[in-house]
Amino acid sequence: MSLERPTENRALALVPVITLVSVAALVLAGYAALRPHLGTASPATESALERTKRTKVLRVGYSGFRPYTIIDLHADANQGVTGFCADMINEIASRQTPPWTVEWHKVTFETLKADIESGRFDVFADAVYQTMPRASEFGMTIPYSYFGVAAGLVRKGDNRFLRFEDLDRSDITVALAEGWTSTEYARAHLKLPKLQAVTVADDPFIQLQQVIAGKADIALQDVPTILQFARAHPNEVKALWIDNPPTRVPAGFMTRQNEIEYLRFLDASIRILEADGTLGRFDQKWGALSEFAAQTLVKGTGMSAH
Repeated sequence: MSLERPTENRALALVPVITLVSVAALVLAGYAALRPHLGTASPATESALERTKRTKVLRVGYSGFRPYTIIDLHADANQGVTGFCADMINEIASRQTPPWTVEWHKVTFETLKADIESGRFDVFADAVYQTMPRASEFGMTIPYSYFGVAAGLVRKGDNRFLRFEDLDRSDITVALAEGWTSTEYARAHLKLPKLQAVTVADDPFIQLQQVIAGKADIALQDVPTILQFARAHPNEVKALWIDNPPTRVPAGFMTRQNEIEYLRFLDASIRILEADGTLGRFDQKWGALSEFAAQTLVKGTGMSAH
Protein backbone atom coordinates (compact mmCIF):
# COMPACT_ATOMS: atom_id res chain seq x y z
CA MET A 1 0.00 0.00 0.00
CA SER A 2 2.76 2.35 0.89
CA LEU A 3 4.37 1.82 -2.55
CA GLU A 4 1.19 2.86 -4.39
CA ARG A 5 0.98 6.40 -2.96
CA PRO A 6 4.07 7.80 -4.71
CA THR A 7 2.83 6.38 -8.04
CA GLU A 8 -0.57 8.03 -7.53
CA ASN A 9 1.10 11.37 -6.63
CA ARG A 10 3.26 11.22 -9.76
CA ALA A 11 0.19 10.63 -11.88
CA LEU A 12 -1.60 13.57 -10.30
CA ALA A 13 1.45 15.78 -10.72
CA LEU A 14 1.56 15.03 -14.46
CA VAL A 15 -2.00 16.29 -15.05
CA PRO A 16 -1.09 20.04 -15.14
CA VAL A 17 1.88 19.29 -17.40
CA ILE A 18 -0.25 17.32 -19.86
CA THR A 19 -2.86 20.10 -19.85
CA LEU A 20 -0.24 22.78 -20.58
CA VAL A 21 1.21 20.69 -23.41
CA SER A 22 -2.25 20.27 -24.91
CA VAL A 23 -2.99 23.98 -24.70
CA ALA A 24 0.39 24.79 -26.26
CA ALA A 25 -0.33 22.37 -29.09
CA LEU A 26 -3.66 24.05 -29.76
CA VAL A 27 -2.03 27.49 -29.78
CA LEU A 28 0.64 26.34 -32.22
CA ALA A 29 -1.97 24.73 -34.46
CA GLY A 30 -3.97 27.93 -34.45
CA TYR A 31 -0.89 29.98 -35.30
CA ALA A 32 -0.05 27.64 -38.17
CA ALA A 33 -3.55 28.09 -39.57
CA LEU A 34 -3.38 31.89 -39.29
CA ARG A 35 0.24 32.31 -40.35
CA PRO A 36 -0.47 32.95 -44.07
CA HIS A 37 -2.62 35.91 -43.07
CA LEU A 38 -0.33 37.48 -40.47
CA GLY A 39 1.95 39.10 -43.03
CA THR A 40 -0.75 41.66 -43.91
CA ALA A 41 -2.04 44.06 -41.28
CA SER A 42 -5.74 44.18 -40.65
CA PRO A 43 -7.36 46.98 -42.68
CA ALA A 44 -8.63 48.39 -39.41
CA THR A 45 -5.05 48.88 -38.17
CA GLU A 46 -3.37 49.88 -41.42
CA SER A 47 -1.95 53.35 -41.82
CA ALA A 48 -3.00 55.32 -44.88
CA LEU A 49 0.42 54.77 -46.46
CA GLU A 50 0.30 51.02 -45.82
CA ARG A 51 -3.14 50.80 -47.41
CA THR A 52 -2.04 52.88 -50.38
CA LYS A 53 0.98 50.62 -50.98
CA ARG A 54 -1.17 47.49 -50.65
CA THR A 55 -4.01 48.65 -52.91
CA LYS A 56 -1.82 50.79 -55.20
CA VAL A 57 -4.58 53.42 -55.13
CA LEU A 58 -3.79 57.01 -54.12
CA ARG A 59 -7.04 58.50 -52.77
CA VAL A 60 -7.07 62.27 -53.21
CA GLY A 61 -9.50 65.02 -52.26
CA TYR A 62 -9.81 68.29 -54.18
CA SER A 63 -12.16 71.26 -54.36
CA GLY A 64 -11.31 73.07 -57.59
CA PHE A 65 -8.90 76.03 -57.42
CA ARG A 66 -7.47 77.26 -60.73
CA PRO A 67 -4.81 76.67 -61.92
CA TYR A 68 -4.05 74.08 -59.21
CA THR A 69 -7.07 71.79 -59.58
CA ILE A 70 -9.27 72.40 -62.61
CA ILE A 71 -12.52 70.47 -62.95
CA ASP A 72 -13.88 69.27 -66.30
CA LEU A 73 -17.57 68.69 -65.64
CA HIS A 74 -17.93 66.72 -68.87
CA ALA A 75 -15.19 64.19 -68.09
CA ASP A 76 -15.13 61.07 -65.92
CA ALA A 77 -14.59 61.82 -62.21
CA ASN A 78 -11.13 60.23 -62.21
CA GLN A 79 -10.07 61.83 -65.49
CA GLY A 80 -11.67 65.25 -65.19
CA VAL A 81 -9.15 66.83 -62.80
CA THR A 82 -6.17 68.69 -64.24
CA GLY A 83 -3.90 71.50 -63.09
CA PHE A 84 -0.65 72.12 -61.23
CA CYS A 85 -1.52 70.07 -58.13
CA ALA A 86 -3.19 67.35 -60.19
CA ASP A 87 0.04 66.96 -62.17
CA MET A 88 2.02 66.75 -58.93
CA ILE A 89 -0.20 63.93 -57.66
CA ASN A 90 -0.15 62.08 -60.98
CA GLU A 91 3.65 62.37 -61.07
CA ILE A 92 3.99 60.96 -57.56
CA ALA A 93 1.70 58.04 -58.45
CA SER A 94 3.39 57.30 -61.79
CA ARG A 95 6.87 57.02 -60.24
CA GLN A 96 5.87 54.06 -58.07
CA THR A 97 6.72 50.50 -59.13
CA PRO A 98 4.23 49.45 -60.38
CA PRO A 99 2.49 52.81 -60.86
CA TRP A 100 -0.41 53.66 -58.55
CA THR A 101 -3.89 54.64 -59.66
CA VAL A 102 -5.21 58.04 -58.55
CA GLU A 103 -8.76 58.10 -57.18
CA TRP A 104 -10.18 61.65 -57.04
CA HIS A 105 -12.86 62.78 -54.56
CA LYS A 106 -14.61 66.16 -54.96
CA VAL A 107 -15.26 67.91 -51.64
CA THR A 108 -16.29 71.34 -50.37
CA PHE A 109 -14.55 73.30 -47.62
CA GLU A 110 -17.70 73.01 -45.50
CA THR A 111 -17.41 69.20 -45.41
CA LEU A 112 -13.63 68.87 -45.78
CA LYS A 113 -12.84 68.04 -42.15
CA ALA A 114 -15.58 65.41 -41.89
CA ASP A 115 -14.67 63.88 -45.26
CA ILE A 116 -10.96 63.48 -44.57
CA GLU A 117 -11.46 62.22 -41.01
CA SER A 118 -14.02 59.65 -42.20
CA GLY A 119 -11.32 58.08 -44.40
CA ARG A 120 -13.03 58.94 -47.68
CA PHE A 121 -9.61 60.06 -48.97
CA ASP A 122 -6.11 60.35 -47.53
CA VAL A 123 -4.61 63.54 -48.93
CA PHE A 124 -6.20 66.86 -49.85
CA ALA A 125 -4.21 68.07 -52.86
CA ASP A 126 -5.28 71.62 -53.53
CA ALA A 127 -3.15 74.60 -52.57
CA VAL A 128 -3.94 74.41 -48.85
CA TYR A 129 -2.99 77.66 -47.14
CA GLN A 130 -1.15 76.82 -43.94
CA THR A 131 -2.28 78.66 -40.83
CA MET A 132 -1.71 77.81 -37.17
CA PRO A 133 -5.37 76.88 -36.51
CA ARG A 134 -5.35 74.51 -39.49
CA ALA A 135 -2.04 73.02 -38.38
CA SER A 136 -3.64 72.14 -35.05
CA GLU A 137 -6.42 70.23 -36.85
CA PHE A 138 -4.65 68.56 -39.80
CA GLY A 139 -1.30 67.23 -40.94
CA MET A 140 0.51 69.72 -43.23
CA THR A 141 3.24 68.86 -45.73
CA ILE A 142 6.23 71.05 -46.38
CA PRO A 143 5.17 73.94 -48.67
CA TYR A 144 5.63 73.68 -52.42
CA SER A 145 4.73 77.34 -52.97
CA TYR A 146 3.85 80.63 -51.24
CA PHE A 147 0.72 82.71 -51.84
CA GLY A 148 -0.05 86.39 -51.41
CA VAL A 149 -3.02 87.06 -49.14
CA ALA A 150 -5.32 90.11 -48.67
CA ALA A 151 -4.68 91.59 -52.10
CA GLY A 152 -7.32 94.12 -53.12
CA LEU A 153 -9.85 94.60 -55.91
CA VAL A 154 -11.42 98.01 -56.59
CA ARG A 155 -13.40 99.62 -59.37
CA LYS A 156 -11.43 100.94 -62.30
CA GLY A 157 -10.24 104.48 -61.57
CA ASP A 158 -10.49 104.19 -57.78
CA ASN A 159 -7.13 105.47 -56.49
CA ARG A 160 -7.93 105.92 -52.80
CA PHE A 161 -5.95 102.99 -51.44
CA LEU A 162 -2.19 102.95 -51.96
CA ARG A 163 -1.43 100.66 -49.00
CA PHE A 164 -3.39 98.09 -47.02
CA GLU A 165 -3.29 100.46 -44.04
CA ASP A 166 -5.30 103.00 -46.06
CA LEU A 167 -8.34 100.75 -45.61
CA ASP A 168 -8.61 101.40 -41.88
CA ARG A 169 -11.26 104.13 -42.17
CA SER A 170 -14.91 104.16 -41.18
CA ASP A 171 -16.39 105.41 -44.46
CA ILE A 172 -15.73 102.29 -46.60
CA THR A 173 -17.13 98.79 -46.95
CA VAL A 174 -14.77 95.84 -47.43
CA ALA A 175 -16.12 92.66 -49.04
CA LEU A 176 -14.73 89.45 -47.54
CA ALA A 177 -15.24 85.73 -48.16
CA GLU A 178 -16.42 83.90 -45.05
CA GLY A 179 -13.88 81.33 -43.86
CA TRP A 180 -11.02 82.36 -46.16
CA THR A 181 -7.50 83.27 -45.04
CA SER A 182 -7.68 86.86 -46.32
CA THR A 183 -10.75 87.41 -44.17
CA GLU A 184 -8.93 86.25 -41.05
CA TYR A 185 -6.12 88.70 -41.82
CA ALA A 186 -8.51 91.61 -42.43
CA ARG A 187 -10.40 91.03 -39.20
CA ALA A 188 -7.15 90.96 -37.26
CA HIS A 189 -5.73 94.16 -38.81
CA LEU A 190 -8.70 96.41 -39.68
CA LYS A 191 -10.81 98.01 -36.95
CA LEU A 192 -12.71 100.89 -38.58
CA PRO A 193 -14.28 99.88 -41.92
CA LYS A 194 -17.48 97.94 -42.35
CA LEU A 195 -16.48 94.33 -43.00
CA GLN A 196 -19.07 92.64 -45.19
CA ALA A 197 -18.65 88.86 -45.11
CA VAL A 198 -20.10 86.91 -48.04
CA THR A 199 -20.75 83.16 -48.07
CA VAL A 200 -19.10 81.99 -51.27
CA ALA A 201 -18.97 78.17 -51.01
CA ASP A 202 -16.74 77.05 -53.90
CA ASP A 203 -17.05 80.29 -55.91
CA PRO A 204 -15.01 83.14 -54.38
CA PHE A 205 -15.79 85.31 -57.42
CA ILE A 206 -19.24 85.90 -55.88
CA GLN A 207 -17.53 88.07 -53.27
CA LEU A 208 -15.69 90.08 -55.92
CA GLN A 209 -18.91 90.83 -57.75
CA GLN A 210 -19.79 93.06 -54.79
CA VAL A 211 -17.27 95.61 -56.08
CA ILE A 212 -18.70 95.66 -59.60
CA ALA A 213 -22.22 95.94 -58.19
CA GLY A 214 -21.19 98.93 -56.04
CA LYS A 215 -22.02 97.12 -52.80
CA ALA A 216 -18.41 97.32 -51.55
CA ASP A 217 -15.56 99.77 -52.02
CA ILE A 218 -12.94 97.04 -52.07
CA ALA A 219 -12.74 93.25 -51.85
CA LEU A 220 -9.84 91.41 -50.21
CA GLN A 221 -8.84 87.96 -51.38
CA ASP A 222 -5.76 85.89 -52.22
CA VAL A 223 -3.60 86.85 -55.20
CA PRO A 224 -4.72 83.99 -57.53
CA THR A 225 -8.42 84.83 -57.10
CA ILE A 226 -7.96 88.62 -57.42
CA LEU A 227 -5.67 88.31 -60.42
CA GLN A 228 -7.93 85.94 -62.35
CA PHE A 229 -11.02 88.07 -61.74
CA ALA A 230 -9.24 91.30 -62.69
CA ARG A 231 -8.00 89.75 -65.92
CA ALA A 232 -11.53 88.61 -66.75
CA HIS A 233 -12.98 92.13 -66.13
CA PRO A 234 -10.22 94.56 -67.21
CA ASN A 235 -12.61 97.40 -68.05
CA GLU A 236 -14.45 97.29 -64.72
CA VAL A 237 -11.93 96.57 -61.95
CA LYS A 238 -8.24 96.65 -61.12
CA ALA A 239 -6.09 94.61 -58.75
CA LEU A 240 -4.08 96.07 -55.87
CA TRP A 241 -0.92 94.78 -54.15
CA ILE A 242 -0.37 91.76 -56.39
CA ASP A 243 3.42 92.09 -56.30
CA ASN A 244 3.59 93.27 -52.69
CA PRO A 245 0.65 91.64 -50.85
CA PRO A 246 0.04 92.56 -47.20
CA THR A 247 1.11 89.06 -46.15
CA ARG A 248 1.96 85.64 -47.53
CA VAL A 249 1.17 82.06 -46.50
CA PRO A 250 2.91 78.79 -47.33
CA ALA A 251 0.80 76.20 -49.13
CA GLY A 252 1.06 72.44 -49.44
CA PHE A 253 -0.99 69.26 -49.22
CA MET A 254 -2.97 68.14 -46.18
CA THR A 255 -3.62 64.81 -44.42
CA ARG A 256 -5.22 63.60 -41.22
CA GLN A 257 -3.14 64.84 -38.33
CA ASN A 258 -1.86 61.44 -37.15
CA GLU A 259 -0.64 60.19 -40.56
CA ILE A 260 3.06 60.76 -39.85
CA GLU A 261 4.29 58.14 -42.36
CA TYR A 262 2.14 59.62 -45.10
CA LEU A 263 3.39 63.12 -44.36
CA ARG A 264 7.02 61.98 -44.55
CA PHE A 265 6.33 60.30 -47.89
CA LEU A 266 4.64 63.40 -49.31
CA ASP A 267 7.36 65.70 -47.93
CA ALA A 268 10.07 63.66 -49.64
CA SER A 269 8.05 63.58 -52.87
CA ILE A 270 7.68 67.39 -52.89
CA ARG A 271 11.42 67.85 -52.25
CA ILE A 272 12.24 65.50 -55.15
CA LEU A 273 9.86 67.26 -57.56
CA GLU A 274 11.37 70.58 -56.55
CA ALA A 275 15.01 69.44 -56.85
CA ASP A 276 14.70 67.68 -60.22
CA GLY A 277 12.97 70.62 -61.90
CA THR A 278 9.50 69.06 -62.17
CA LEU A 279 7.78 71.89 -60.28
CA GLY A 280 9.41 74.42 -62.58
CA ARG A 281 8.14 72.48 -65.59
CA PHE A 282 4.61 72.42 -64.15
CA ASP A 283 4.82 76.17 -63.53
CA GLN A 284 5.65 76.73 -67.20
CA LYS A 285 2.73 74.53 -68.19
CA TRP A 286 0.06 75.97 -65.88
CA GLY A 287 1.23 79.50 -65.05
CA ALA A 288 1.28 79.21 -61.26
CA LEU A 289 -0.14 82.28 -59.49
CA SER A 290 2.21 82.03 -56.54
CA GLU A 291 5.86 82.38 -55.57
CA PHE A 292 8.49 79.68 -55.16
CA ALA A 293 11.32 79.62 -52.64
CA ALA A 294 14.65 80.18 -54.39
CA GLN A 295 17.08 77.29 -54.17
CA THR A 296 20.67 78.24 -53.46
CA LEU A 297 23.08 75.35 -53.80
CA VAL A 298 26.72 75.65 -52.77
CA LYS A 299 29.33 73.38 -54.30
CA GLY A 300 31.15 71.03 -51.95
CA THR A 301 34.90 71.48 -51.65
CA GLY A 302 35.47 68.37 -53.76
CA MET A 303 33.40 69.89 -56.58
CA SER A 304 35.41 73.11 -56.55
CA ALA A 305 38.86 71.52 -56.67
CA HIS A 306 39.40 70.72 -60.37
